[in-house]
Amino acid sequence: MLACGAPKWYNKLMKFAELKKRVMGGEILPAYNLTGTDEYLKTSAIKILRSKVDMPELNYTVLENPTSVALRDALIATPMMSEYRCVQVDYITETDALNGYLDRPNRSSILIITDQPAVGKGKAAESVRNFIAKAEVVDCSPLDERNIFGWLASEAVKYDVKVERAAASLLVEYCRNDMSRISSEFGKLASYRTGGIIKEEDVRDLVEPELDFAVWQLSGAVAARNGKEALRIYNSFDESAKAPEMLFGILYNHFRKLYYTAITEDDALLKKELGIKDNALFANRREAKKFGRERLKKILLALGETDEEIKNGVVPRELASEVLIFKTLTDI
Repeated sequence: MLACGAPKWYNKLMKFAELKKRVMGGEILPAYNLTGTDEYLKTSAIKILRSKVDMPELNYTVLENPTSVALRDALIATPMMSEYRCVQVDYITETDALNGYLDRPNRSSILIITDQPAVGKGKAAESVRNFIAKAEVVDCSPLDERNIFGWLASEAVKYDVKVERAAASLLVEYCRNDMSRISSEFGKLASYRTGGIIKEEDVRDLVEPELDFAVWQLSGAVAARNGKEALRIYNSFDESAKAPEMLFGILYNHFRKLYYTAITEDDALLKKELGIKDNALFANRREAKKFGRERLKKILLALGETDEEIKNGVVPRELASEVLIFKTLTDI
């Protein structure tokens, strides 16, 4: 293995925004640990590192749950017709064959760790922890508003649109700084306003607030009776939304709108009574058909009964939110 001198910023917590500048400036480290919850930023970080690889079909390797021997062999391999090769893994579970590698790494290999969970106790776990600690940590947590505004300004030029500041602020708020959603929703807005100006009302009309978006995803999982997916979406909620009182209100309000949509044919009355617009009415009608009025009625009754049981202490508070989700799935 070849010695690789580490720049002075090695093994420091690096914000995502710094990564491109460092990498494009030629400061390449032997290992990067991508942390944080924004999958768009993680994907972008991988693209930045991958950009240093020529002929990726030969020099870019993704290993799933590799042994330390397999990972070591991939890292010490010589790149073909490229200055660098990349080896990407989700996580590392043992390092028996990797001990000492990051102290004397192959200067032509870049290790990318994308989803390393916390490790447990014991010698093996301690070895993994020590190995991971030597990788450069790239923080892929949601960006702050200033950085997102900069990204939006850059993207606006590509789409030949302008963005009102109020519209940009509302988009960030609706998407809760999640770049995966911001990227997707901005593409939709920009296509809608090509050559024009994205206004605040455009965001209100075309973008669902993040929690509302998640509730619609949850509704789809419930309609398909996919309990695993429903719980996964529920677990993505903020802690405040997971509280039984808040969750009951969110679920009851959502399924109440679907139920009234299912039993009412008068569009004007629905828009007035439910306070929704044309695009929301269309989405409600489409979703209501997945359930049918009888199932929606049963879900509302089950949610109401469960709410009473929670208030009366029949259902323990620590289990209350999961029980509410379960009731929407079984509706019995």
